[in-house]
Amino acid sequence: MTVVLWVVIALWAIGEVALQLTQLLRSERTKVREFGSYGGIAVSALLAVGLATLLRRALPALDFPSRQPGWLAASIVLVALGGGFRLWSIATLGRYFRAVVHIQENHHVVRSGPYRVLRHPSYTGLLVALLGVALIIGNYASSAIFWLTVVAGILYRIRVEERMLLDGLGDDYAAYMRETNRLIPGVW
Repeated sequence: MTVVLWVVIALWAIGEVALQLTQLLRSERTKVREFGSYGGIAVSALLAVGLATLLRRALPALDFPSRQPGWLAASIVLVALGGGFRLWSIATLGRYFRAVVHIQENHHVVRSGPYRVLRHPSYTGLLVALLGVALIIGNYASSAIFWLTVVAGILYRIRVEERMLLDGLGDDYAAYMRETNRLIPGVW
C-alpha cells in the first residue's frame, strides 16, 4: 500500500482518538450505554485493512493505477468530503454525539443540519471517506473487501443504535424513522 494510504489512515486515527478524548472530558450522565457495536466497527476496520493487504499481495493482476494523479485526486476528494460531512454531523449532534451508543438524560431527537434528511449522516460521511481510502489501496479485490467489511460493521452498528434510540426515545424516534432515510437520501 502506498505511503499516502498510511498517512490517510494515521490522520484519521489521530482525529478519532482526539474525538474520543474530547468526549471523555465532557462526558455527562447517561441512562443507557452500549459498548459492543463500537468494538465491532473497530474490529471490522482492522480486519478490512488486514484482508485488503493480503488480497493485494495475492492478486496483483487486479491492481489499478491508484497512484496516478487522477485516481489519487479522486481518493483525496472523497476522503475530504466524507470527513467533512462526518464532522458536520458530529458538530450538529453536539453533546449527544458519543462513540458509545447511549441515551442521555433529557435526550431528544435532533432534526437539524444533515439530520433533517438522514438518521445516520456521520456514517454516510464515514463510508464516503472510506470509499476514498479504498481507492487509494489500488487493487479491485482489496478495495472491495476493505469497503464491504467496514460497511458490514457500520450496518451492524446502525441496527444496534436504532434499536436503542427507539427504546429510549419512543414515539418521537419512531416518527423520525418514518420521515428520514438511514444513509442515502431518498434511497435507504
